[in-house]
Amino acid sequence: MQHIVLALALNGLIFAGAGLGPMALLAPRLGALAVLALAPAAGYALYSTALTWWLLQEGTAGEAAWPLAGLLLAVSAACLAACRATIGPRLAAVSGKRLLAGLAGLVLCLGFLLSPLAVGKKGYDVFRGNASDSFIYMFIARYFDEHPRAWAFEQTPEAVEAAGPMLVPAQSMLSIRWTSGAMLTAAARLGGLGIVEYQYAFTLTSFVLLFAALLPFLAAMGLSAPAASLSALALSTGYYAQMVLDIRAFSQINVLPLVALLALALSLPAPAGRRETLGRLVLLAGCYLAAFVNYTEIFPMIVGASASYLVLRRALGRLPRAECAVHVAGFLIGMAATWPVRFLWGHMLAQIQFTQGAPQLWSEAYFSWLYHNLPSGLFGLPLLEYGFSRLPGWGFCDLPGWLVSVLGLGLCALFALGGLRAAADPDRRAPLCALTFSLASLAAFALFWLRGAPWVAGKGLSYFYPMTAAVALYAALARPAGKPALPRPVAMAAVVLAGVFLAGQLVAAGLRPAYAALNIDYPRYVRNHGRYRVIDGNIAGLKDALARAGARQLAVCSADPWKWSFLGLSLDGPFQVVAPLALAAPDGPGAAEVFVALDRAPGGPPPELAGYRLAENATSVLYRMPREVWAGLLSTLTCNTTPY
Repeated sequence: MQHIVLALALNGLIFAGAGLGPMALLAPRLGALAVLALAPAAGYALYSTALTWWLLQEGTAGEAAWPLAGLLLAVSAACLAACRATIGPRLAAVSGKRLLAGLAGLVLCLGFLLSPLAVGKKGYDVFRGNASDSFIYMFIARYFDEHPRAWAFEQTPEAVEAAGPMLVPAQSMLSIRWTSGAMLTAAARLGGLGIVEYQYAFTLTSFVLLFAALLPFLAAMGLSAPAASLSALALSTGYYAQMVLDIRAFSQINVLPLVALLALALSLPAPAGRRETLGRLVLLAGCYLAAFVNYTEIFPMIVGASASYLVLRRALGRLPRAECAVHVAGFLIGMAATWPVRFLWGHMLAQIQFTQGAPQLWSEAYFSWLYHNLPSGLFGLPLLEYGFSRLPGWGFCDLPGWLVSVLGLGLCALFALGGLRAAADPDRRAPLCALTFSLASLAAFALFWLRGAPWVAGKGLSYFYPMTAAVALYAALARPAGKPALPRPVAMAAVVLAGVFLAGQLVAAGLRPAYAALNIDYPRYVRNHGRYRVIDGNIAGLKDALARAGARQLAVCSADPWKWSFLGLSLDGPFQVVAPLALAAPDGPGAAEVFVALDRAPGGPPPELAGYRLAENATSVLYRMPREVWAGLLSTLTCNTTPY
């Protein structure tokens, strides 16, 4: 656990360092704390975009991890030197209250995110939720660790499998988006950990970046330092954050802080002077490009939200023509920069077409909580209704379903008030930006729900969930309050309702480690949860046995594709995982004895294999047997190598 924490911290510091200089240079009137908070998201955007370009030049992510980090840190230092005249005034204006509130929130954010991993069972971090998606990204990461993109296209399928069976599943993903998988490779290399070992912490990093990026955005909406910190904490660790984390769509997870970064860039004051205008163009173009390469499917909603924001500002008379031209030019430059990855446009259109036939069972598996109580689900309140029901002696804390529905409807009313106030607020741009992003998400939800596609509707709702909550929080907590004004008792009730919402999200953040420690899952949650209780994720004994035996190669055969993926990816690196058939060949690689990892039968190894047993855990057995024995055994086994 200590190694994971250190690796996550190192990744965060590298991203922050890479983004600090560019943010300070491109947004010269942004305060020091805002620059510092946005730097990690900006650094991730820069790193992921640069890594994508490097892979298009047929490099590998493994070899680029540290050199690219060093290059971006050097560029960041040069940017800081270029804007050094602004650093002193910015630091002098730092608010100690906001600094302390942000640091306290960061500590709590890390605690909430990492504690389930610390107390959960082995395998908790691999087999949660939609592990099939997790393995997609892990296989891509394994491929880009050592091989350039074109390599697989130049080989026959047999040659790819001969090079390593763990390379085969990535082939189908090399013609579509793969940036997030490559970023997992680089992040694991930077942290000094294996891909499987770091993949869960890699996704947690995005929620830390989201917390940081939300701080200045919520402050720009008018929230005080404590309110902004608590709100950012709730939105990065609460119910919706957990649900998105457990869907395991790494690309969606990675793009969350990038959306917050783009929203703040759209909300900045009009640039003053040619130099600031140039910086704004680069900032906007970079945000659009990074969002596109990281998660292409979300891009239509990003374009719709951004365009709606500009149109609405123009209609309200708050967008001068010159500033509008800067926004349009920034978008066009970003789109022109997508030319090297233009194949992703075809992938985006294919995904849009695919949504028309997304299986209904996906909605039942991942969004039953949403459609069980829609007012509650829209704002991530389900655990207020039944979150304590599986904790012995705590069931009395659950609220009646009707009361949770009333709270949800109250938040809907707050959202409507926030929308009215955002449209009437001439001094703050961020509320209107949050509103248009939220409306894009809600419109997608309504459209696909009415068209009978509840899975896609739920996904659309989850894309911009921080913005939906932010609009409601703005209505209650922004100071000075906007118009229309509320009677004092009603305004106080709004503050109480916002406080209940924040408390509910923080309760959800606290329930996650409690459930992890008890090895149970929330009621009416992601259906695939529990596989980490079925598959033993503790393979330290298998690794130790292989090392003691001096093994260099082994084969993995399992009837369960998740188990095959987990064992193969975990062992491929310290040892060479080869195809089962390769070890069975008389002239196959290695010595006369071979190492194989197989499923553990309910009663343990069969008698005829007991003498070959080297090590085992609850679900797998490692054998060391003569090659001819393995050749005779292989035809009787089912080896499922289709993980998704």
